[in-house]
Amino acid sequence: MRRPVSGASGVGRRRWLTALVLGAMAATGCAAFRAAPLEVPPGHQAVVGEVFIAGFNAPHLVLDIAREDGSFRHELPVDFIRSPFVITLPPGRYQILRLRINEDRQTFPEEAWFRVGVGFEVGDTAVYVGTLQLERVAFGRQLRVRIQDEYERTVPAMRTMYPGLPPAVTRALMQPV
Repeated sequence: MRRPVSGASGVGRRRWLTALVLGAMAATGCAAFRAAPLEVPPGHQAVVGEVFIAGFNAPHLVLDIAREDGSFRHELPVDFIRSPFVITLPPGRYQILRLRINEDRQTFPEEAWFRVGVGFEVGDTAVYVGTLQLERVAFGRQLRVRIQDEYERTVPAMRTMYPGLPPAVTRALMQPV
């Protein structure tokens, strides 16, 4: 025979379970946002920035980045509305060619990618390239492209996530090409 649980012990049990669940969520969250080491390969520099996406239903997008001479390419996954990033690239002039909907998802062929058309330069030091704002024009295959300078907010935030970020990060904002 089961004994009925009194109100006081039932409340205590619920509080204990709630505390346990919240503790597990907090531990998982802390692990997800833990500072990550930054490994900069020889001949590369850190590139810091953010991407802000609006007007897309697909949660997984990719920015295609290429050095102008065609000798180096990089795919930058964009999974959130606002995605900060630190990547490493060898020095050179780069273009963000297009925003592509991740192929793992079902897409219509005419909506698979959107031209971005901005460029930036990587020199001999780490660079901050700005916040790239990409907004899909309703019922169209075009993007509104804006570049914001949020250096004072972004670089310190990236330093907490990547303590190995070089002390000198030069401002070298993206420009339309």
